[in-house]
Amino acid sequence: SVEDGGVSPFLVTYICNSLFVVCIPLVEIGRYLEDKNISIFFWRNRAGPALQDLRDFEKVILLDDDDNEANVLKPNVVVLQENNVLANDGVETGLDEKGRWTRRRVAKVSLLICPVWFLAQLTFNLSLKYTTVTSNTILSSASSLFTFLVALVFLGEKFTWLKLISVLLCMGGTIIVSMGDSASSEVASSAVTGDILALCSSAFYAVYITLIRQKLPDEDDEVQGRASMAQFLGFLGLFNLMIFFPVALVLHFSRLEPFTSLTWEQFRLIIGKGLLDNVLSDYLWAKAVLLTTTTVATAGLSIQVPLAAVLDSLKGNIPGLSDFIGGAAIMVGFAGINIPSDFLFRNNKDAIVELDSANVNPNDHADL
Repeated sequence: SVEDGGVSPFLVTYICNSLFVVCIPLVEIGRYLEDKNISIFFWRNRAGPALQDLRDFEKVILLDDDDNEANVLKPNVVVLQENNVLANDGVETGLDEKGRWTRRRVAKVSLLICPVWFLAQLTFNLSLKYTTVTSNTILSSASSLFTFLVALVFLGEKFTWLKLISVLLCMGGTIIVSMGDSASSEVASSAVTGDILALCSSAFYAVYITLIRQKLPDEDDEVQGRASMAQFLGFLGLFNLMIFFPVALVLHFSRLEPFTSLTWEQFRLIIGKGLLDNVLSDYLWAKAVLLTTTTVATAGLSIQVPLAAVLDSLKGNIPGLSDFIGGAAIMVGFAGINIPSDFLFRNNKDAIVELDSANVNPNDHADL
């Protein structure tokens, strides 16, 4: 891997996160084509609330108080009023005429989340330098629990024992597989430091995934408008490039982590990792955060553990008993997390109603 090749964790984090900037031109091209009624990204061309109100307004007949004759607004007057209202509405609500978030509004959210995102990635990569991969994987699995707890406090997610047990199953399954795959030859240069960094990474992860869910609207939210996830990540990469560039220069000229230490082979590996493991993977993951919940999206990352075991078996490497047990625990836990809380509460309420009905004394009805 890139980290095993001796590449600086800071450079890996900086370059990979900065690659999100490639999303900006893609979004701008997509918006241009969408405005030309060519929806290549399958975006739905829905009119914003203000535009819909104006369409209804065009149908209103104005009554003249003097002669009680019906008059309709002239087309050019209607268009002028429509443009003025849309312009004012865009300034006040941060939406354009198509109900999309403006660039300024998306950029503010990206700027807020950028430092936390970078610190989460940096502490994760640094932990790999000081501790073993097994310890890193085990401690990183704590992000599921951290995310669940933060979602309970700040996102108002309903607590159920089933969800808590499911989260613990996902964590336990990851730990079982990691312990089974651990190599006795692994040596940590500074295990305590690496373990602390891995825990910090999990905590930072829980913070920024909660911020994404809290600050960005749902995919089908017509009231708050539509925010482009690709645009959010694009601005995230741009701010990452700008904010941490002075840090990169200081590390370069102080010879602590010079750019010249990178070989072309390492640079190509970093670019490939950044485009696949960061840009594409994180885009799909971030979309899942808005479509589901933070807990579901986080627990879904643990699915890669049993999938990796399946791929190993296809290559002829038969998984061990710990792989099967851990993979089964992860799958059961992920299924439990996906059971809606409303479904559980509704079943409990129905059971209570049925119990109350069964406990009613028939003699009470007779007395009435």
